Amino acid sequence: MSGTSGEGELPGGKRKRSRAWLQRALELGISAVCLWLALRSIDFQALWAALQQARWIWVIPAILGITAMALIKAKRWQILFLPEHEVPYGSVFTAQSAGYLASNVFPGRVGEIVRLVLLASEQPVGAARVLSTIVVERLLDILSCLGVLVLLLPFVELPPLIMRSAYALGIGALAASAVIVLLSFWKTRVLGWSHAVLRHIRFLDRPGVYTAIEHLIDGFAALRGPRGPALIALSFAAWAAVIAEGWSVRMAVQSDAPLTSIVFAVVVTSLGMIAPSSPGYVGVFHFLVVESLRPFGIAQTEAMSIALIWHGVNYIVLSLMGLIMLWVHGTSLGQVVEKWRARKTPIDHEVESVTEP
Repeated sequence: MSGTSGEGELPGGKRKRSRAWLQRALELGISAVCLWLALRSIDFQALWAALQQARWIWVIPAILGITAMALIKAKRWQILFLPEHEVPYGSVFTAQSAGYLASNVFPGRVGEIVRLVLLASEQPVGAARVLSTIVVERLLDILSCLGVLVLLLPFVELPPLIMRSAYALGIGALAASAVIVLLSFWKTRVLGWSHAVLRHIRFLDRPGVYTAIEHLIDGFAALRGPRGPALIALSFAAWAAVIAEGWSVRMAVQSDAPLTSIVFAVVVTSLGMIAPSSPGYVGVFHFLVVESLRPFGIAQTEAMSIALIWHGVNYIVLSLMGLIMLWVHGTSLGQVVEKWRARKTPIDHEVESVTEP
């Protein structure tokens, strides 16, 4: 009987491994192509000279900028658990830092899983609730980023296609925000609609999915409550910290790039991170910085010097932050990932019920 069961499970396991390998190949392929596009017309001697002549003292405020971003986002994440759960800031910051580290060293968006498992296994918060806050957090990032783009447009001259696309994205963001807030008033009704639709879809008609939808609605409700303004203000503050980091890097390489170009690069790189990529967004980040600065007349070699230092600051600071916080916590990234893969604890089974069909 056991042999038959094992044989029955083998094809499914092979399919999962095949999908994983295809996903890894796609991520590496996209990163390689983007890196090639970013470097194809580079004058490497000029690039090396620009890096040698960089005023590295400006890396200090860049480090402070990315650190401020992480601290602000952790506070925002903590607020998203209220009023049901008062999660300690230290636990939230540790889980977030571990997630950044995992995203830098592991493929496949493992960072989100790492911070979910780490926080939900340490605090009395269900995996579905943690997952819902992560989703709301990502939506806040996208919507506030598009808000920054809309505020930027009157001060820049971009190709007509880019301007039209940017305005369409901005209007779409405002409409999506309104719909999200509106649906949060109709929790019971939305849950009823979900049951009516999903009961016809076998792999989605599960308690874990309905629980996730319920928690997601609760997360959206925070935007219309007394904590809504604070969440929005923290979102824009986090982007301001990222812009300050980018401007500091611009000062380090003694570039003539205007502030508007740095803001536009922040928006483009942030939205572009949705695309599949290798760990640490190598290649994709560099390509997006180069291309976003091109409409402002910034030469490719100059833009690449900005991209290299900017990415380096992000990668090193966030990785060190994750290592330090995990050391303080008394665990390691490998242990957290192994816990997720082993599926041996109640929290892992709960995560699986929500995130896997």
